[in-house]
Amino acid sequence: MLALALILALQAASPADTTHARTDSLAADSLRARRAQRLESVQVTAIRGGSALISEKTLERADIQRRYAGQETPILLQAAPGITAYSESGSASNYSYMRLRGIDQTRINITLDGVPLNEPEDQGLFFSNFPDFANSIASVQIQRGVGSSTHGVASYAGSVNFQSVPVASVAPGGELQLTRGAYGTSRLSATLQSGLTPSGFAGYVRASGQRTDGYRFNSGNRSRSTFASGGWFGARDIVKATVLAGISSNEQAYLASPLSVLRQNQRDNPYGNSPASAVGDRFHQDLASVAWTHALSASLSLATTAYGFDAGGWYDVPGITGLGDAYNYNLHSRWGGIISALDWTGEAATASFGLHLARYHREHWLYTRPGLETRLYSNVGYKGEQSAFAKGSVTRGRTTLFGDLQLRLSQFRYQPTESSGVSPASVRWSFLNPKAGVSVRVSDRLVAYASAGINGREPTRADMFAGADDVDSVTARSVLPLTRVHPESVRDVETGVTWQGGRLQAQANLFLMQFRDEIAPIGEINEIGYVLRKNVARSVRRGMEGDLTWRAMPRLTVLATASLTDARIQDYRDEATGELFHDVTALLTPKFTSGHGIRSDLASWLSLDVDGRYSSRMMLTNTNDARFVVPASWYADAGITLRLARHSVLVQLRNVLDRRVYTGGYPGPAMDGADRSAMEPYYYTLAPRNLTVNARLVF
Repeated sequence: MLALALILALQAASPADTTHARTDSLAADSLRARRAQRLESVQVTAIRGGSALISEKTLERADIQRRYAGQETPILLQAAPGITAYSESGSASNYSYMRLRGIDQTRINITLDGVPLNEPEDQGLFFSNFPDFANSIASVQIQRGVGSSTHGVASYAGSVNFQSVPVASVAPGGELQLTRGAYGTSRLSATLQSGLTPSGFAGYVRASGQRTDGYRFNSGNRSRSTFASGGWFGARDIVKATVLAGISSNEQAYLASPLSVLRQNQRDNPYGNSPASAVGDRFHQDLASVAWTHALSASLSLATTAYGFDAGGWYDVPGITGLGDAYNYNLHSRWGGIISALDWTGEAATASFGLHLARYHREHWLYTRPGLETRLYSNVGYKGEQSAFAKGSVTRGRTTLFGDLQLRLSQFRYQPTESSGVSPASVRWSFLNPKAGVSVRVSDRLVAYASAGINGREPTRADMFAGADDVDSVTARSVLPLTRVHPESVRDVETGVTWQGGRLQAQANLFLMQFRDEIAPIGEINEIGYVLRKNVARSVRRGMEGDLTWRAMPRLTVLATASLTDARIQDYRDEATGELFHDVTALLTPKFTSGHGIRSDLASWLSLDVDGRYSSRMMLTNTNDARFVVPASWYADAGITLRLARHSVLVQLRNVLDRRVYTGGYPGPAMDGADRSAMEPYYYTLAPRNLTVNARLVF
């Protein structure tokens, strides 16, 4: 792909014969590029929902790149209301996770150009498998609550849909990024893009490599990734192939550290603080897709994408003597599918139809070191999914009505280890997810909207197996049948207003999410890092969110987001004591979060950005035990960008005021007392003040 992009770039760089011919050519190229961009985005338009107003935040490439210096993607998405995120390393690398309205990442649908990215069995996505992912993104929309129908796992808490760089509408050229920062952080990224050539071909390729030691001891990362996309762009058809491949080696830091230890050593890692005790893993994940889009008319387009994933790797868990007899867990999965969208846009109406068919399997097996020849177990999970949606909107005068209906079927089959004494098991689920809403244009700048929707989702494999990687005859007694953990569902009502003024853009909304059989975390993880959960019969999340962009002066823009969330569980029984608690706050959900910042362009060659983030305290248990809370926190980052021609240097100072911040955790055994039953809070930490420099050379 790199060679192809280079050839196309050279072809695009050929001089025109005359100045007049060049002018005509540029006009024609511009028209072709706009047409190609519209066709290239049909899959994204279909799942984003067109003109329907919902509670969402869209970050454009300029917003992302202005703050980007290699951070993991969830860290960047905190610019949206309701998103909280952390990385296990304490810096912006290694495994990182986000929560939306306090609900974890496995309940968020994530797509790239319409292709579902969540791994089907456990419904999660490890962005660290795709380092430098954000560097190839044109935009990302974060939909909060039950939003527009999409492909893949349920958009239960919301959805995050990425759109890649539109290869046919970018200018020919390239870019080189060099990053150096604290904790041995370095990154090299090279991009080459052809633009749209006279023959109708266009290509884009990025290759990246990065490494860091991480803030916490033994939380380093070594990774590489490639994103390549290219194809042919005709007057009514485009055929485009995309490859996204990554390989990553992370040092394990998924265990939080006891507070009593953190008071002495903020960089503590329970797996050990010397290089000899580092616990590693190595995973790859590769995506290949081919898309064909055909314009049936000026207003009607059909887009179909076939995709396939290959992902796998291993991770160690220390044994009785440490790494010498470590358990070596292995995973290998393959899955693929087809998505198709028919999108129509009229003068006062829109309609989209979508289809998704997918098959998946993943093998799990275990070795013990030092011998890596005999498997202690080997089991396989199979999963299938079929879904279809229809959505549309009609505008009459100042009012727009929209409706959206999705049917989603899913099946899981478990093939146990031979001679385990466990029989194969299977389960099927079906979900009908309707949504409807209305928006009213009160004035040229003010629009009010309201929507209601229902969404259901099946439990993950880890939910059904209580975190076990293999089911033997003993485990089977507590986890089988597979219907023991019920599917969960949510009824969501949203209402809000948006203001699009000359210098002010704002959105404010109220939400009410009522859950039935929520598969809620219980504040524990097991020895291999799975978050443990169980059904709770009734729970609710309600609150309000705000998002404001105010261009206060020609060179100064003020940004602010805020989210107020009340997350309650009606009845919660503590597994350890059997005690029943009524009307408790759900864990890891702060009542109030806020982002606030300024974008100041002091001169054409100089800008200064400052971003602050506040989070109120979070419970670590659903029993609301006051001993186990994440304290409220506030910190700020600052960045100075220097520009020379098309080149720039970003100097980013993170946690400027050197605040001590804890980003999450769980209760664990107390480390500083004689009482072996005593407990204390365990926390993940945020790195203190640190510096990163990112140089961007454009040619």
